Amino acid sequence: MALYEERISSRGFTVFLALIAIPMVWGLMATYQAGQGFPIMLASTFLLLIILLDAAVMKIEIDEREVRIRGLLGLIVRKTVEIENIERFSIREGWMSCSGTTHFTLPAKGCILIRQKKGWTVSFSTNHPEEIAQTLAMRGVPREP
Repeated sequence: MALYEERISSRGFTVFLALIAIPMVWGLMATYQAGQGFPIMLASTFLLLIILLDAAVMKIEIDEREVRIRGLLGLIVRKTVEIENIERFSIREGWMSCSGTTHFTLPAKGCILIRQKKGWTVSFSTNHPEEIAQTLAMRGVPREP
């Protein structure tokens, strides 16, 4: 059972990703009409669309044991941090103000930076940083001053 769940998306970022995909679809149609290179272009377009779908939405879930950050599909954008491996965390204003070694970002109100006992720092953007702070504090994770 999740103690906290959030889904972050950005309409502007989604439109930007769609604009990136349009030339690929146009190229797919052109290779089909030309009769050459269609299977390669089809595979490339399919792979690009999967990557774009995965990057368009970010899901944050916190349960009793771990913090999970996933993309829409969870195939490429994914990170799990065990609660017992978190040394401390901090909250920053603005979605661009965190600089973790592994950083997951979409436009949002703030970001959370997690320092692990073993491993690199992880940061992610969120629209509800205080709720995440409260959930992590409830699990016994100390907050940086």
